[in-house]
Order: sequence, then C-alpha cells, then structure tokens
Amino acid sequence: MTRSHALKWLSVLLTASLFHALAPNDTYANLPLYLALTATAVTIWVFDLLPAVFVAAVLTFCYLITNLATPEVILSPWTTVLIWTTFGAAIFGEAMEQTGLAKRVALRCMLLTGGTFRGMLIGFGAGGIILGLLLASGFARTVIFCAIGAGIIQALELDTKSRMSSLIMLGCFFAAAAPTMQFLHTSETFIWAYSILLKNLGISVDFWEFLSHMFLPNLLYVIICFAAIYLTRGSARLPDENALKQILRTRLKELGPMNTAEKRLLILALLSVLGFMLEPLTGLNAVWGLCLAALSCYLPGMGIMRAESFTRLNIIFLVFIAGCMSMGAVAGAVGANKWAVAAIMPNLQGLPPTAGIVCSYAAGVIANLLLTPFAATVGFTPAFAELGREMAVNPVPLFYAFQFGLDQYFFPYEGVMFLYLFTTGCVTLKHILPALGLRTVLTAVMIAAAAVPYWNMIGIM
Repeated sequence: MTRSHALKWLSVLLTASLFHALAPNDTYANLPLYLALTATAVTIWVFDLLPAVFVAAVLTFCYLITNLATPEVILSPWTTVLIWTTFGAAIFGEAMEQTGLAKRVALRCMLLTGGTFRGMLIGFGAGGIILGLLLASGFARTVIFCAIGAGIIQALELDTKSRMSSLIMLGCFFAAAAPTMQFLHTSETFIWAYSILLKNLGISVDFWEFLSHMFLPNLLYVIICFAAIYLTRGSARLPDENALKQILRTRLKELGPMNTAEKRLLILALLSVLGFMLEPLTGLNAVWGLCLAALSCYLPGMGIMRAESFTRLNIIFLVFIAGCMSMGAVAGAVGANKWAVAAIMPNLQGLPPTAGIVCSYAAGVIANLLLTPFAATVGFTPAFAELGREMAVNPVPLFYAFQFGLDQYFFPYEGVMFLYLFTTGCVTLKHILPALGLRTVLTAVMIAAAAVPYWNMIGIM
C-alpha cells in the first residue's frame, strides 16, 4: 500500500468517526451508526478505493446486519421504478448504439443547424432534447455524443489539448446532461427521485403536467449551457467551418440509409414515450411499458438485437443503484431527514419564496461538490417534503431548483457522466472551467428571474 493510498483510507476512517461523534443520539438513536456507515461508503466512492458496485452491496448488507431498518425498507429500492427504468434504458441505449439510430438523430440535427461553431452548438442542443425524448439514459447519451465529438475533432485535425477541442466535448456533455428535466422520463434517476417526492407529498404529476412545470425552464437552461460555451470561447475558432459541414455529411453518409432495424427501434422508442403521454388515461405505469418495449428488441424477427447478446448486457450496475437508493430509504427510518430539516430550518425561516428556491439551488451546487449527484439525490430528496411542510411552501419548486444545482459540475470526480468526458483524452479542465462557472451563475439568475415568476404564474409556488 502506497503512502497516498494509506492516507485515503485514513481519511475514510476519520470521516466515519467524525460523523459518528457529531451526530445526535438522544432523539435519533440509530443516526450516528447510519451516518458513520454511509459516510464510509461515500468517502470510498470519492477516493475510488474499491469498485462502486462492491461498496454499494456491502453497505446494503451492513444496514441489514446492524438492524438500522427492516429488510422490507432496506431492500425496497428493488420494487421502485428507477431500477427498471434504468434496465429498460440500458437496453435501448445498447440498441441505439449498435444500430446507429442515436448517432443518426444527432448528426441530422447538427447538419440541419449549419456547419458553423454556433450552428454546431445549436445542433448539439436540439439533438440532446430529441434524443432525451427517445432515450431515458443520460450516460448512454453521453457515450453517443462523445463519440460524435471525438470524431469531429479527429477529422478537423484539432489539437486534443486545445481550447476548441475541450469546448466541442463540453458541448457533447451538455447535449447529454442538460435536457435531464426536459421531459418526465428523460433521466432514470430523476424519475425515481421525483416519484419519491410525490409519494411523500401524497400527490401525482403526469407527463403533461410535468411538461407544463419544466419544459420552458429546462429549455432556458439548455440555451444557457450552450451560451456559456459560446461566450467563453475566447479566440478559439474552428480551422475551417466549411469543412465541418462536410464532415457531418460524411459521417451521416457512412451510416447509410436508415435500415429496417433502425425503423423498428424508432417505433419501439416512440411507443415507450407514448406510454408516458397516455399514462393519465390508461392508468398503467409507463415504466413497465418501457421495459417491455426495450425487451422486444431481442424478439426473433425484429432484427434489432440478437437474443444471445442479452446475456452480455451489463446490468450489475443495478446493484449499485439499489445500494445507493437504500441510503435514502434507511435515512427516513432512522430520522436523518427530520434531523437535517431541523438543522437547516433556522436559516430558511423568514426567507421570501424566491430566496428559498435560490438557496435550494445553491445547496444542490454544494452537495454536488461533496457527493455524487446520485448520492445527493438519494440523501436529500426524502427531506424535501418535510422541508416544504416546515416552510409552508410547495416543495416541488425547491426540488426542481435543487436538481438544477446538482447538474453544476466543476471536477471529474463529481459524476460518472462528467468523468467519462475526460476519458476521451480531448478535454483539458482549465479550458472548460470558465464555461462551467458562467453556466452556474447564469442558471441562478434564470431561476430567480424566469423560473420562479413562471412557477408563480402556473400556480405551483
């Protein structure tokens, strides 16, 4: 074990001990142990000391052995929609990558918006929104867009350490991540967190109602993301903007005409989206339809995916997701949510609604620096219903603002999707930090100046 490795493990022990020592045990007897175990897992994830799936599984069994909650509570994530949304999205992502459908949609959008740098950014944004409608997996969209971006950089013979290379790849990331709340089903993590919040509030929000809540604010957010790139590009320019359009045409031509498998896959994807749209009328959970549509890709005669390839589908990450979700389930059982709300309420009482929502956004930004977006979502979502009741406000806008905050990235460790961007070898952190910083500031302004008045107008404040 190296000295650096030993120091990281020492940090794990110190963090767990600190949380155990500082947690109150008078009102919530199991809270110190819960915080110590959870802090251990999160710190190991941050330092990447052990495989993430392994840590999530160990954490689940530690919760069970220590009786922090009943097995029904700890293992309840397996009965939630997130696990199965992720399962269906993983299949669709694999199918769209293998058939080339997702790449075709993205390239077509970029080609329609012109071959300039500005047109490319608009194409990324439009392609991201359309692909978000068809593919409910942010990571799959990241892989697809990064492949397109890396191809453009290679074809233009750009220096992979240049500012332009980094900005193109950041555009790919924004295309995949920014539309997360554009539609109810665009992100598997969001739909789960949202369902937990609504369950705690005892209300329901369907596809169309959510569209009225978030389509416009998230569209403004997508525009802000790409405006931040454009405004911070400095003197960086494409070497030949005419060549970009030719490259896009060449990439699209390489895919050939749209084949039968792509057409069938597109129909299945649209049927799964239709399930969400018609859910208020049918009463059927659209996630189950999504999974059936995805599994149909393997049926004989469909010609989309070979049945034997199903055994190679990487679904062990579902154990990681379930393990992370158990953090939130157990948090409610040991009183962590009520404790957290009681701790922050003195700082929020008396604040006007706009200030409270901006504070929720800031809390998301800070939480993302300390945790991963998924861990922060799992840990804090159950507390929003309680927080809303204490503040006598609708917690739904608070939750929306918090989610915007969780999408603000600065360092690779903050999320898997953002980390993947750096594995391409085409991104230098110093070149993208100005755009990321400007995006964070502009998003706060958008929330205060546009989103809050809009939510007031539609009556959800």
